Amino acid sequence: MSLTIINLIILILVCLLVVPHSSGNFATGEEKKKDEKIPYIGVNIRGYYTSIQSSRYSIPFPDHYYDSSFSLISKGGMNHIRYVFYWEAYEKNPSQFMKELKKVARLADKWGLKVIYDSHQFHTSSWLDPKNGTGFPKNLFLGDPKTSYAQGGTVVDSAAKVWWTKWWNRNITDTEGRDGWRLYANFLKKVIKSVDNHDSTLGYEILNEPQVHASDQWTKVGKFNSLMTKELRKITDKIIVYSMNVPISFNNPSIDLNAQNLAKMTPASKKNVVFKISVYGIPTPNTYQGDKLKILIQASKIANIPMYI
Repeated sequence: MSLTIINLIILILVCLLVVPHSSGNFATGEEKKKDEKIPYIGVNIRGYYTSIQSSRYSIPFPDHYYDSSFSLISKGGMNHIRYVFYWEAYEKNPSQFMKELKKVARLADKWGLKVIYDSHQFHTSSWLDPKNGTGFPKNLFLGDPKTSYAQGGTVVDSAAKVWWTKWWNRNITDTEGRDGWRLYANFLKKVIKSVDNHDSTLGYEILNEPQVHASDQWTKVGKFNSLMTKELRKITDKIIVYSMNVPISFNNPSIDLNAQNLAKMTPASKKNVVFKISVYGIPTPNTYQGDKLKILIQASKIANIPMYI
């Protein structure tokens, strides 16, 4: 495999941690031997039909993409991948999306890798950010002039603030008037039903780095995570991952960022649940990255939930 393809698939190292304060244990089923905790270390991987949101990527990945990639990862001493996918990619081409997802699960079985399937969003949606965004499908934005096309999906964009505020208030519907939370839960269930019976499936991330724009939204994120966890538990007993928010901002009084508020995002049911954070720099003490890691660890301790980094 060429270096170009390797660069495409390996986005950033990730690892799964079991923190000492938690009663959680990531080793499950036959993996658990005398309460041994299994460390999972691996990489993020992106697909083609599971992540394409516009015409940005015109050439599908080669047939050997996953087999060769998983071989490299396994032979490199790693045992885990976090597989990124997007709801709007499913809406664009559901059959190819599911076909690719099942191929990932089958080849992860072959190479002995454990997979966290990550429902991802970046800059909210390609509807709000056609250049860089991907995540939620466009039918959740139509009809509101404040969230019209290409108005911006980042944490500083007013359209994103409007949309996420409505999302946490459970006031987003599609063009047929159907509840956005319910539609999202149904989408996640489709993903789970397609891969849950594979030995390689470790679990599922509810939603990567949701945006929080006001202090009253922390408990609303918790309600969302609680509902998603409750719905997903109807069809899976595997790990459920909930994510830290964005922005992690210490200078934004409107969101009142502190460990206690971060802990409010925890699902009501904590069984086999982990808290995912992302570290985008060396967490040296008394720096932004160091302070960020410190407060996220504090939130994990308050919630009594293991961390996934």
